Amino acid sequence: MNRMRRGFTFVELLIVIIVLGLLCGLAVLKYIDLRNRALAAQASADLETVRLAAYSAWYETGSWPADVGPATLPAELMPYLPKGFSFQRPEYSLDWENFAPPGGGTSAGMQIGVVLSASDARLSNAFVQTLGNKGPFVVNGSEVTYVIVGPDGQI
Repeated sequence: MNRMRRGFTFVELLIVIIVLGLLCGLAVLKYIDLRNRALAAQASADLETVRLAAYSAWYETGSWPADVGPATLPAELMPYLPKGFSFQRPEYSLDWENFAPPGGGTSAGMQIGVVLSASDARLSNAFVQTLGNKGPFVVNGSEVTYVIVGPDGQI
């Protein structure tokens, strides 16, 4: 008995759909990782911009900008940052921290950092990988504190 077969069987179609689903799943994960790496590179560039602005403010005024709230740009840094620079981004926010001891002391004003808070833990991990050994930083959950100046006045 010789019969002509037209089309595909249900099993063949099911296998093709499963393979396409797996490939799409891998592509989406790769896209998310690439996007996080690009955002981490942008955040790293933002931190470098803030660091240079902070040093410029220090050399011109002799003091560090005061501590402000999360995602708020210190007024003393505005003249040294590019126009339109913001501490609030859709994927992450920056927070200027002046860790000067309340009573002053020998290291008063010499403990400066910028805290990056990301809503996505994978973005924080990508940011830590991007920083690598570029400078001192502390990781606390999804927050990464990048130290601009340490207690001894050194970077």
